Amino acid sequence: MIGEFGSIDVPALRWEQPKWTHRRHRLVSGERAYATLEWPQAFRSLGLSSSREGSYTFKRGGFLHPYVTVRRQEFEIELAKLTLDWSGNGDLQFTNGQRYHFTRSGLARFDYDVTDQHGGSLFKLRKDWTALKHSGDVLISPSGMSNRDLALLITLSWYLAVMASEDSATAAAGAGGI
Repeated sequence: MIGEFGSIDVPALRWEQPKWTHRRHRLVSGERAYATLEWPQAFRSLGLSSSREGSYTFKRGGFLHPYVTVRRQEFEIELAKLTLDWSGNGDLQFTNGQRYHFTRSGLARFDYDVTDQHGGSLFKLRKDWTALKHSGDVLISPSGMSNRDLALLITLSWYLAVMASEDSATAAAGAGGI
């Protein structure tokens, strides 16, 4: 599966969900796929990410102190942990000391700006407002193009945006029944 992807070499990409009934997403530019993100089990938070750089799993945890663990799929060893605050902002800390910061653009939006540990912008994720299918754009900065963790960071930010969007929709549906 990894052989089908190219390394990220364009500054603008698009996330698409080909079928609204499947929790499978593709990061594309034109006809070329750069990564995928899918949830193999309905109503679960375990996400599987694949790109040329590798395959990873993302899994949410915590309630009062939410976090997402990042693991290499083939080893199931924790590679990094993203700790989140109440507004969806967070810091991703790798076991090797590398850090990245995720800033959510407002409580009503599911967009993220991702920066390196020095505050340098890597990319911006802008999720579309759609009722049934998830989609969005990724705009990569020139410094982001050379980042070795770029595919992982982009898929992790999409994981956050989709999960937050689905949580919001579930809460809204629940509130409608009161």
